[in-house]
Amino acid sequence: MLDSTLATLHAAMDIFLELDGAAEDAANPEEIWQRVEQERKAGRAVWLTGAWVQDLTRRFGVAREGRYWIRIPAGPAQGEWAFRLRDIILSILALVVCAPLFVVLALLVKRSSPGPIFYKTTVVGQGQRRFVCRKFRSMRVMDPEHDQAARREQFRAFVEQKGKGKVIDPTRVTAIGAFLRKHSLDELPQLWNVLRGDMALVGPRPCLPYEIEFFPEWACARFQVRPGLTGLAQVTARGQVTLEQAFMMNVYYAYARSLTLDLKILVDTLRVMLLGEGDK
Repeated sequence: MLDSTLATLHAAMDIFLELDGAAEDAANPEEIWQRVEQERKAGRAVWLTGAWVQDLTRRFGVAREGRYWIRIPAGPAQGEWAFRLRDIILSILALVVCAPLFVVLALLVKRSSPGPIFYKTTVVGQGQRRFVCRKFRSMRVMDPEHDQAARREQFRAFVEQKGKGKVIDPTRVTAIGAFLRKHSLDELPQLWNVLRGDMALVGPRPCLPYEIEFFPEWACARFQVRPGLTGLAQVTARGQVTLEQAFMMNVYYAYARSLTLDLKILVDTLRVMLLGEGDK
């Protein structure tokens, strides 16, 4: 039960929830997020600490009472117009500045192996609306129908084995593809999706339609916000987190989203790209 794992401390209008114990032994995530939602609707901010959120508190936490905590504010998030204006301005600037790089990368991808320059796929975004996004192709081409079926089975096995990281077949990654993935350059074409409004600069990464079959109900809170070019899971342990940890980070972001948090994630993303802390 939730009460056996959460110690609640009242301080002013804030609620403090201590999620102690091993992450896999923590309270039911659905119960935790139900509690968070109840407190937010009652006008109280919620602070979280403990093993279940230690990856986030380590990087984005605030020191308080001898521990590091992450905070989920009460009430609605900051106005959407501010995020959208930022995304429009920065995506235009990035597309202009990166135009020469796009040409170079396109030529390298074309020379790397037979196939198109871009990999195109349908993904799921805000409100579970589907849209098409593109990235620089980093893998050798397979028959599309076989490719989709293989990816779905790989993801199913990944879920059942409770693995970490991303689901890919490393034998299909090209030499230039490995470089692109390591520095996250394969995602740059999605700046166009940001400009269009399908995506934001920061948010949960867009998921594939079949992946939703494996989502617990509480994890669907991620669809309250636009998917992002980068996100918490991508800069926390460089994406090497379990699926449940990724779900938790995405839900936390949907509740705690702010321009300040976005700035921290964007700065961390630039560091990751420059140092090549991506897929190996």
